[in-house]
Amino acid sequence: MAPGVAMKMLAGANNRVIAMFKFDAGYVGGTHDHTDAEFSYVLDGSIISNGVTMEAGHAYAAQAGTTHDEFRTDTGATLVSVFAPAG
Repeated sequence: MAPGVAMKMLAGANNRVIAMFKFDAGYVGGTHDHTDAEFSYVLDGSIISNGVTMEAGHAYAAQAGTTHDEFRTDTGATLVSVFAPAG
């Protein structure tokens, strides 16, 4: 994982995993492509994803074939995501 982010795998089946991510305040992620769909739920804090601010209780989905140009948190955030691991 990159500096400022920690991940804990919670479960996996059929080429999908559920993982919890904790992002430190000030974290800025790099641009990345989604080769498969990804679903996330914000547990605490707030994140800004492609110009949209999401706080605890918000969920979002990234469609396969889309690009994430902006992913950051000013306050820090914890979220749970379901996705297909790379590789």
